[in-house]
Formats: sequence, structure tokens, C-alpha cells
Amino acid sequence: MEDMNLDMFNSLYFNFMYIITTLPQILLTLYIIVLKPGRNLEQYWIGKIKKTDFLYAVVTFIGIYLCIAFSGLIAVLFEPELDNTLVYGSGWKFNNPALIPLLLISCLLTGYSEEIFFRSYLFKSITNTGLNPILAAVLTSILFGTGHLYEGYYALAATTAIGLFLSAIFIKTRSIHTVAIAHGLYNFSALIISMNGGQI
Repeated sequence: MEDMNLDMFNSLYFNFMYIITTLPQILLTLYIIVLKPGRNLEQYWIGKIKKTDFLYAVVTFIGIYLCIAFSGLIAVLFEPELDNTLVYGSGWKFNNPALIPLLLISCLLTGYSEEIFFRSYLFKSITNTGLNPILAAVLTSILFGTGHLYEGYYALAATTAIGLFLSAIFIKTRSIHTVAIAHGLYNFSALIISMNGGQI
């Protein structure tokens, strides 16, 4: 963790490179989905974006913060001296207002990249084998959480909880846009909060 550059989102170059590397990742996942015989994007709940997706995304965004608050409360109960920013934040910092539009694009692409893979491709691929959707949601959420293990064990627990919440919303709305936009907005808001010395 000490070797990580926590200020990287302040760099025009980093954001630009992040965008041009994340877009092909998203497209590759979509391509893998349509390569499957008899499968199309709609079967993976990747369809046209609707107005209601934005409304549900805002509600989901608030839900993510509630997951974090609850996880933080549990973490403090187990470890009262926990010095890990609400629940373990990674310490990302952002303080370059000129890059806010680019930062928003980077964060939304992160949301789409991770949600298309975990919530759409992986979840639907597992349930297509006949596994119970609840078990599939638990499995993909644990995998999602382990991707944040570098932030600590509390981050693993919190992001697994967030993954379960996003899975439930995904199943309810049957729209990748709801969870991807909410995920991206959460990442964006956490970086914006860091401009004022806060941390999530």
C-alpha cells in the first residue's frame, strides 16, 4: 500500500490513460458475452439506458453510503481504536478541480467496467449454469470484495457487503446502468470529498 500513488487521479495523463485502457476492457467483456451461442446483451441485463435507471442509480448511490456507514459501525464495535477512515478508506486524494469532468468519466467507466464484469457477466454466467441466484450473488460479491483486499480486511468486508447490495439492486432492476452509475458516482463522490480533507 505504501508504494501506491494515492494522488494519481490528480494527473491528466493518468486519467487519460485510465480511460483509454478501461474502455477496451468493457468492450472485451461485452464481446465475450455476445460470443456465447444463443446469448445477447439483453439476457445479461445490458440494454438501453432508461430515465428510471438514473433515479434508481441515485437511490442505490445513497444505499452504498448506508452500507459503508453500517460496515463502519460494525468495524468500530469490533475494533474501537480503529484508525482507518470511517471504514478503511484507501486514502485516495484528489485536489485538481480542473480535472473534475475527466475524473467523473474515469469513475463512471470504473463503475461500468466492474459492474459489467461482476454483476452482469459473472453473475449471469453462474446463474445460467443453474446455480441459485442468491448463491451466485454471494460468490460474485466475495470475489468483488477480494479485489479490494489491498485496502485491508475491513475493506474486504465492506466491499463484499456493497457487492451484495449491488447484486440485489441488479436483480431487482434488471439493469446494469443502475448499479454501474451508482458505483461510478460513489467513487467520484469519495474523491471529491477528499478535496476538503475528508475520506471515505
